[in-house]
Amino acid sequence: MKKKRLSSKNPQLRFSRRNFLILISGGLALASGANATNSLPSFVIITAKDINGSTPFTIIKPGQYILVEDVSWNAPNPNARAITIASDNVTFDFGGRTLQQSNKPTPITESSSKNRVCSGETISGNAGIWVEGKRGITIKNGTVLNVQGVGIVTKDCHHVALLDLTVRNCGSNGVVNTSFLCRNGGIFVMGTKDKNNKIVFSSDIRIINCICSNNASQLDFVVTLGALALFCDNLQVKNCVFNHTANTSSKPSGVQFNVVGIDFVICRNILVEDCEAHDNTSGGEPAGFFAWGENYKFVRCRANRNYTLTGNRACGFNISTTNSLEMIDCEADGNYNANPNASNDDVKDFSAAGYRIGRAVYRGLIENCRAIGNNSVGVNAPAAGFLLNSANQMVLRNCVAIGNRNSNGTENNNGFAAGFLASTTLSSPNGGFIGGEGNSFINCLADSNTVDQTPLFVQSPAPPVDAELLSGNPQKGAGFLLIDQKNPRILDCKTMNNKGKGIWLRGTRGALIEDNLLVDNTLYGIHDQSPAGLNTYVSNEARLNGFSHADNYVGLPPGTPVHNWTLDTHFETSPTKQFENTSISLR
Repeated sequence: MKKKRLSSKNPQLRFSRRNFLILISGGLALASGANATNSLPSFVIITAKDINGSTPFTIIKPGQYILVEDVSWNAPNPNARAITIASDNVTFDFGGRTLQQSNKPTPITESSSKNRVCSGETISGNAGIWVEGKRGITIKNGTVLNVQGVGIVTKDCHHVALLDLTVRNCGSNGVVNTSFLCRNGGIFVMGTKDKNNKIVFSSDIRIINCICSNNASQLDFVVTLGALALFCDNLQVKNCVFNHTANTSSKPSGVQFNVVGIDFVICRNILVEDCEAHDNTSGGEPAGFFAWGENYKFVRCRANRNYTLTGNRACGFNISTTNSLEMIDCEADGNYNANPNASNDDVKDFSAAGYRIGRAVYRGLIENCRAIGNNSVGVNAPAAGFLLNSANQMVLRNCVAIGNRNSNGTENNNGFAAGFLASTTLSSPNGGFIGGEGNSFINCLADSNTVDQTPLFVQSPAPPVDAELLSGNPQKGAGFLLIDQKNPRILDCKTMNNKGKGIWLRGTRGALIEDNLLVDNTLYGIHDQSPAGLNTYVSNEARLNGFSHADNYVGLPPGTPVHNWTLDTHFETSPTKQFENTSISLR
């Protein structure tokens, strides 16, 4: 068969053909035999000229599309989209290329609060890629930069794969209306609501090997995100990075947190594996991971050095209003709040934490996780490694909290510090509190958590929160602090070298404190303060806690068996040793 020659009169076709052949020779397998040419994958080639054409670039047919050159996209208006996918069963392959927005159209603003779509004045935003209401979408292997709004958006889509993508420097002065808030940032996957305001979940989504970094904004009342998952079902996020998200504004948009590495909002059946969310910062409230919904599992995820200088709260993981939670082998280190007036609002739940589990989280397991060096200078709210806030039926097992602190914990404020803190601050409409029942700590370690010392851990580039040593009141510090809890368990744990108390119960009832080791805590080993009912202490060993190493147990119920001995006497066992609490002191 005689081959057709490529016409030299069509330079654009000649360019595309050359790039296609380069692509094939670069790694796509060729079929063998005489008909090899006919078995090549069928790609539709996209060039910079296509995307910067006189009309918006829209994919309207199923197929495989490949970008063959870098694109510097000139947005024609503040709501323009570089690429719109308007067909099912589309694979868009960047081919390792970059799409970046080269201009910043003047945003559309609406100053009237009556007509305003979003809480802030800006109501427009660009998108690098926009897909809505489609199935079978794959976007892969490339980079999106500098979009004034959101880099990649899939809305009301199903069977979506986002693979090997980098989305950076997006946000700026653009926003996308996400039904009840305006947001901007890197990658957004969203469900929707029907005409009856019922949630319609976007389902079967994979985000794998993606990087969302340095997405930033300065807009007031806008949430800036590395990535957003809103109204999603059956979502997997693996081997992804959500770092250096930022918004300098101190004015959140109706919710506490206005910066998050990746934000999961009203989602269900979520797996997040081998991901990190570091160095996300806000003038308001930042978090590495934020989750809200049902059935979440985080495996080997890391959220370090997320911080605020002027806001009310900062944390590594924030899990709120969620049923069924599992976190395995995760870490949250060096998250901090540098605002002395942090949480000086109506919600004084915390100022800084590695893990904030609450409010209203029900049933979960946190296992083999660590929280190191999370700290605050807030006088109005506590700092902690692990914080259970209005949570029920949580189990923390084999977890470690070291060097977490609040350096402003003075006598007349709420600047508590603890390695593990469980509290109930969410009021019930029917009276009393929501949460705070049936939480357990098993084989956990709380070491060197403090209210005044210089930080044990400072991870560059994050500075220490305070510029000088602040001396706090040890009555505000503990390894484990349980406030207003019902039927909690602390079993086989170690709490040592904490500035304050090893285990501190306040207003708690039905607690079982068993087989714990308490060593060299500066105030007490165990303090049962103002119990709301009977608490039980069995087979604990307290060594050298408190003043002159003699304040091992304070406030235990009358009749609690305690075997006392000093280091200069011979220790003798008793028939009830297996049930007794042991107190070892210098005198």
